[in-house]
Amino acid sequence: MKSLYSVLGIVSALALLGMVITIGSHHVYAPRDCAGCAEFKKLTSQFEKDVLKASLGSPEEIAGLLEQYTNDVLDLFPSSSR
Repeated sequence: MKSLYSVLGIVSALALLGMVITIGSHHVYAPRDCAGCAEFKKLTSQFEKDVLKASLGSPEEIAGLLEQYTNDVLDLFPSSSR
């Protein structure tokens, strides 16, 4: 019975190790110095501040803020499909 537990322990450890290696190797890396990245960070930071302020005062404004943010991001990163 001890040999069965040993085999199960080894198989479990190998499965766990394989899972960790697989997950670790599939990270998505964003470009660090893209055109408009600094402006995007500023835009996102301002949007977060506006949403927090609206959530305390008038939450119904959040939908409009989201729409404006979406339009600003799409203007910042134009796409040929738009």
